[in-house]
Parts: sequence; structure tokens; C-alpha cells
Amino acid sequence: MKKLRWIDFDKYPASSFPSKFQPRKLGYLRLHCSQQNELWHGYKLLPNLKILHLSSSKNLIKTPDFEGLPCLERLTLKGCESLEEIHPSIGYHKRLVFVDMSWCSGLERFPPIIQMKKLETLNLSYCSQLQQLPDIQSNMDSLVTLDLSDTGIEIIPPLIGRFCTNLVSFDLRNCHKLKRIEGNLHLLKNVKFLYLGGNNFHQDLSVSLKLPQYPRFLRKLDLSDCKLGDGDIPYDIHYLLNLQVLDLSYNIFSRLPSGILRNPGLKFLNLSYCTSLVELLHLPSSIAILKANRCYSLERLGDLSDYKCLWKVSLLDCYKLIYSNRVLNSMLEENAAADRFMSVLVPNVESLGAFTRFVPMQLPHNWYNDFTGFLLVVRDIPWIQKITFEIVIKQEMSTCPTLQNKAKYDKPKYESERKVPEKKKEEERSREYHREQIVMVGYVPFSSLSHIPWLNPAHTKNITFHTNEGVLSVSLVRSKRKVDDLSERPIDYSECWNEEYKDTKIFEIVYDSKSSEIQIVWRH
Repeated sequence: MKKLRWIDFDKYPASSFPSKFQPRKLGYLRLHCSQQNELWHGYKLLPNLKILHLSSSKNLIKTPDFEGLPCLERLTLKGCESLEEIHPSIGYHKRLVFVDMSWCSGLERFPPIIQMKKLETLNLSYCSQLQQLPDIQSNMDSLVTLDLSDTGIEIIPPLIGRFCTNLVSFDLRNCHKLKRIEGNLHLLKNVKFLYLGGNNFHQDLSVSLKLPQYPRFLRKLDLSDCKLGDGDIPYDIHYLLNLQVLDLSYNIFSRLPSGILRNPGLKFLNLSYCTSLVELLHLPSSIAILKANRCYSLERLGDLSDYKCLWKVSLLDCYKLIYSNRVLNSMLEENAAADRFMSVLVPNVESLGAFTRFVPMQLPHNWYNDFTGFLLVVRDIPWIQKITFEIVIKQEMSTCPTLQNKAKYDKPKYESERKVPEKKKEEERSREYHREQIVMVGYVPFSSLSHIPWLNPAHTKNITFHTNEGVLSVSLVRSKRKVDDLSERPIDYSECWNEEYKDTKIFEIVYDSKSSEIQIVWRH
């Protein structure tokens, strides 16, 4: 027992560890869903313990004395909903780096922080009974992430700006009892991500939205669902020179304030569910992604060809918006000229040709010279929060793809309607409304396919597109300039700025050398 280094035990029984339990070399202790009220009675020295993980231990009432755990670096008490008492020695712990006490719904206070100099992450989110921020009494230069979302905290004191000067991410979402943010947040010069969504600033003006007091180096600002109306968003938001992501969804303003339009680096603007929004005649010049789903009052949208970086737009259920085709054409013109992908979700478009799951295409002479890429239009797909759609391109040796191939992809997913389970039929019917409403339009430049061996401008004449979800229409986009070779226009993926998919691309080209198929994975 004395040489024990690792313990990992799910649903450990209710009895506490005995006093004879003294594994001096223990470095890892994980007791997920433990039934204990406390780990052990009194003080216990475990000089080498670095990780203590007690998540979802719903009967745990109090923590151990941390003075006996001098090397502890990571403490996880997530979901310990009966936890009431945190031993005060935690505030003196000099080695702790990570503390997660989220979803501890019975926790009312966190002990004073005296010497937690190495702490990098403190997560107290969803501690609904927690009404006060921990009393910080010394510098916390290592703290970069502080999550207080969905807590009962009423006041953010000036201690944050004084002692947490290296904070990078500060989350105050859904703090419905928040009454006051005291005015020294400007001292947080390293904060890049500030989340204030779900707080009713309009109701209580003591929670100030005067942005000059906020960190000037903010990169992401969340003001979603803050009941912000016309005039509530400060004009001087353009002072946030590094702001790239702005979430204003679920608010009640009818027009964007002019200050946002002057923001020099804004890339991502979320206006979804702003049901009073009437028009979007102008956008920030640097905008790359616009989300305005379910803006039911939106009637007018400006000329999108004015925005050189804009390549992704979502306008789901904006049925009052007229001229959806004009939206597409103005975006397509700019993205085709830049050899850049484009992804657009619109409520409706005028007829763009026949739709089917199998699309044969005979490429014209000089197709690589006269055209720049493929325009893909998809209909009848179910709406989910983030759509992933796959299209396969194949080379055909004959000029007329066989009827057998066409039948393969045009047939329904089930061999016979009579064989479709009744429950499945109900699910399909419930989705039918949204299937009819969603139209996705994408542009894929030839340059993104330049690495495909068989897609040779001199030889490729006949190709087919097919999909197993929804129906598809494909056309060529005519070039406004001449080129000599397909490989002369390599696409710069860095231009396709994207916040939602940080680790993957919106359009991913996958080539299978065995089947010679090109798979386009399209994520919107």
C-alpha cells in the first residue's frame, strides 16, 4: 500500500478512507461518483498527490485539509452538488494550477484567496448559491481563466482588476442577480474573451456598458440575450481595436449602431434571433462571417459585394428578406474573383435548375480558362445547429453516365415506402417543414481541386456529382479573367476566417486514390 501511485475507482462506497491509509507515493486519486460524505477524517499527509478528481460525488459535503496535499496541482469537484464546505487551507495552496468546482449547487462561498500564486484556471460556473466572488488578497499573476457563469454573484468588486491583471478569459454569462460591475476592468489589459450574455443590462443601469472602461485588447465580446434595444449598445464600441468576434444575438434592437460599422477588425458578427432587426444596410468592412438566423423582421440587406472578406452568411427563416438571389450574386462575384470558398444559407432562392441526387456534367472546352469553379445548391436537408453535408465527384469515362448510376443515387433511402417504420415516418414528417425551407449555396473554386490527379484541364470532360442527403444542383461560374493553368491560382485558406470550426475547415476536399472519388465535406 505504501508504494501505491495510482487509484481510479468509480462509485466508491460511502465509508471514508481509514486512518491507516497512508500511500506516501500516491500521485493520482480519482473517485468518480463516490458515495462518501468526506474522503477521510482529519488531517492526512499525501506528499506526492498531484491530481485529485472527485467529480459527481453527490454525497460529498466537505473537502479534505489541503495542507496535507502540498504538491496538489489539479483539483476537480465538478458536480458535487451537496458540497458545502471547502477547507480554508485551499486559499494558501501555492501549487494548485487548476480548480474546477462547477455544478456544485450547494456551495455558498469560496474561502479567501491568500497565496494561490500558480492558479491558472478557476471554474465556479453553475454554483447557483454562490453570491460573492472569493476575497482575493494577493496577486494572482498566473490566473488566465475565471468562469463565474450561471452563479448567484451580485457584485464584481475592483479586486479583479487589481489582482488578476493577466486574466485572458472572463465568463459572467447568465448571472441573473448581477447588480454591479465595478469600474476597473480596464486594468485587465490581457483579457481577450469577455462573456456577458444573458444579463439584463437594460433593466438595471448600474451595470454599466460604457466600453472605455472595458479591456481595450478584447478579441471576443458576448452580449447575447442582454435585452439591448436601440441606443443601448455604446457608440464607442469601435475603440475595441482588436475585437474580432461580437455576439449580439437574442437582443431587441432594430438597427446596428454606427459604432459597430467603424470597428476596424471585426470578423464574426452574430445577430441571430434579433427579432426586431429590420435592416442591415451596412456591415463592418472587415466582416468575414455573418449569422442572422431567424431575424423575422429583417427586410433589407445591403450590397454584400462591398465586403472583400465576407464568405459565409446564414439567413435561416428570414422570410421577409427580399432578393435572396441578389445576396448570392453579390457574394459570388467577390468570392469567385478571390478564388475563395463561399457558404450561404438562405430561406429561398429563385429556381436554379433541376435538383436531383445525381448530377452529370459535361465540361465544356477550355472549362478551366473560361470558368472559376462550381456553384453547388442544396435543398431539402434537415436543419440542425451545424450542418455537415457530403458531395462526391467522380470522373466518367463515357459522355452519358449510366442510368444504373443515376438510379442508385436517386432512389429513396428505404427500398419501399411500405418498409419505412411508422416512427421514422413521423420523424421525417416533423422535419419536412424545415427541409423545404433550407437552401444552402456553396462555391468551390477549381484551385481547391488542383491536387486531384485526374482533374486535368486537358483531358477531363465528363464528371458526376452525387449526394445521399437532400437534392443538388450544380453549375459552372464564369471567369472574368483569363488564366493559363489550373495550378496558378492556389487558394489561400487563411482568408476563409472562421470562428465556429477552429480545428476543421468549412469545406474540406478529401481524395480517395483507390476509388478516384473526390469527397467535398461541407460544414455550415
